[in-house]
Amino acid sequence: MRTKLIAGIAAAVITVSGLGMTAAYAKDGFDHMERKMDRLASKLDLSEEQTAQLKEQMAGKKEGMQAQWQARKEIRQQLMQLDPNAADYQSKLDSLVLKAQEQAKAMVVAKAEQQQKLYDILTPEQETKFVALKSEMQEKMDKRFGDGEHRGRHGKGKCD
Repeated sequence: MRTKLIAGIAAAVITVSGLGMTAAYAKDGFDHMERKMDRLASKLDLSEEQTAQLKEQMAGKKEGMQAQWQARKEIRQQLMQLDPNAADYQSKLDSLVLKAQEQAKAMVVAKAEQQQKLYDILTPEQETKFVALKSEMQEKMDKRFGDGEHRGRHGKGKCD
């Protein structure tokens, strides 16, 4: 029982944490994504045809993300409406946990498919540039946000 409760809480946290990012993209984040896509096209020297394919791919991604956002919202609402004192609480919780797990799996699969489609558009030389660019971007993110060692109010080792 305790394990299931922990799993349910974990699923709720995952659902709620992903909701913020998805909501940001669903509202106006795709204007940002289009600018980002234009910069990517210039850095990778994409042809007009490749750029058009990339924009088409991103339009499909927007629709998928909006659907995911709505599904997460529904799970969150259902979770909030659960009555811990109800006789069928555990079965309803288990059902919501399974839904959240299915959504998480769908998101991972969609991300992998999105990356495969991108690589289908790129030439081998552009793929090499893209890998280097991703690595560079990751280094900037690590530098900006840290690698987890300095996060929190008290710094490394303070709350261990």
